[in-house]
Amino acid sequence: MRWAWWAIVVCALAGAGGCLTRAARPTAESVARSLAPVVPVEGVYLESVILERPLGDRFLNRDLWTDAVPVGSQETRTLLNENGLRAGVLSGSLPPRFQTLLESESESLGGRGLTFAMRKEEVLPTSGASERCEFGLLADLAGKRAPVALKQARAGVMVRPEAQGDRVKVYCEPQIQHGEKREWLRPSADGTGFVKFEEVPLARYSVLGFDASLGRSEYLVIGWQADQPDTLGAALFAVEANGQPRQRVLVVRARQTSPGPASDLPSLGPARRPSIAAEAAKGR
Repeated sequence: MRWAWWAIVVCALAGAGGCLTRAARPTAESVARSLAPVVPVEGVYLESVILERPLGDRFLNRDLWTDAVPVGSQETRTLLNENGLRAGVLSGSLPPRFQTLLESESESLGGRGLTFAMRKEEVLPTSGASERCEFGLLADLAGKRAPVALKQARAGVMVRPEAQGDRVKVYCEPQIQHGEKREWLRPSADGTGFVKFEEVPLARYSVLGFDASLGRSEYLVIGWQADQPDTLGAALFAVEANGQPRQRVLVVRARQTSPGPASDLPSLGPARRPSIAAEAAKGR
């Protein structure tokens, strides 16, 4: 017993000096592993920001599009145009005015950075809640324009990026959430029953969806033609601040997170604050 008591005393004294069992001691291998850089998850990193200027602004409404290469087939471009929408890719030497707007703290807002690995798609909001949204929709070039009326509408563009070689293909689709949450029934995962869930009604305009292929330093721009007020384009990109109509353009950039080196391009601004006009609109 005396030997056991002395063993306990010795161990306690040793513990005060930092005694660790062999199993508890950190090995050189574990320390090295904890200091190693985090390996990025392979996927796509997508950045977006909204440019906002007074309605009919010469650059956002006209000059920007002379330097943008239109996306989609001729039929897609025509259908987008009929619905007040346009989309193009900027590459090479960017227009100085475009760069100035990207860096502006008063005319760029809603900067976001999203990683697509487990996430497959996301909606990029383009306009806030509107009590009532009305426009004419042309879903087929051979058809007729149909009237659309939605309450409590919140518009955006759904994006679904996919790595393709050293480029990223981004599928884009206009969407509008509207109304209050409703209860729906859907089949359960195992198909043996139904699951009740709540969801805000969503209007998807897949007929106006398009693909854009982006390199590391290329920008996708999506906007509206100001001379087409009663269109889906106006629902997505026309807003009001201080009682004055304003016009928006969505800017998107995408790159693969792995393989390849980290981007050396300036961020589009996930931390960018809302524009002065947008903040003024919230207080109305």
